[in-house]
Amino acid sequence: MTLIEQIQHQARQLPPDKQREALDFITFLQQRVSQPASNTAKRKERLKKAFATLAELRTFAEITDPVEWQRRNREDRSMPGRDS
Repeated sequence: MTLIEQIQHQARQLPPDKQREALDFITFLQQRVSQPASNTAKRKERLKKAFATLAELRTFAEITDPVEWQRRNREDRSMPGRDS
């Protein structure tokens, strides 16, 4: 039995919602493999520029304790999938 046949066999045994999840994962893997390195480099450069702009604008200058700031912000809203 070839690898593709094994995958098909295993997928047929899953419920439809899990088959969809497996297909989503395969699509994710295909995108990772087909994404050229230049796109990754471009993305990194855009992120660097965005962070530099945030630093220039002093966007988070009023935050003296990042851990406390995060804790305080998380207290204000419920987290999906978690009991409060």
